[in-house]
Parts: sequence; structure tokens; C-alpha cells
Amino acid sequence: MKPPWRPIVTAFSIWFAHFMACWAAGEIWPHQWPANVLAWGATAAASMALGVQFMRVKARPCRLAQGAIAIATAAVLFGALPSVVFVPAG
Repeated sequence: MKPPWRPIVTAFSIWFAHFMACWAAGEIWPHQWPANVLAWGATAAASMALGVQFMRVKARPCRLAQGAIAIATAAVLFGALPSVVFVPAG
């Protein structure tokens, strides 16, 4: 039997990995296109990973894990928002 907290930790780990990728890209390439492209790619990968996690959790009646996935999904999307709003010129 898997621990009941495992899907929750997985959702927040995906969010953390996405945040770190976006933050590192912004520090390495401030106000440049490579940072935005990496943020968009990381957002797509994190969204897919959270979707897979949701499909796994959906089969089990675990509302807390579903809530954690929803929070992590919102955080991933809002974390990528600056890369959409602040597009470098040129």
C-alpha cells in the first residue's frame, strides 16, 4: 500500500521543480528570450506531469491529493505568467 501523502508531495515537488527551473532561467538569462522559452517548456512539462498525477489520483477517493494538484497547477500557471507578460523586445 502506498502512503496516502505521496500524491500530495509529488504535486508540490512538480511545482517546486518548475519554480526552480523558471527562477534559474531568469537568473542566468535576465530579460532575454532563452529564459522565456525555458519557462514555457518547463510549464508545459509541469502541466503534463500534473495531468498524469491527476489521472492517477482520480481513481482513488482522495480529495486532499486532488486539492494539492489543483493548487500546484495554479501555482505553475501563475509562476509562468511573468514570462508571458514581460516578453523581451527584439
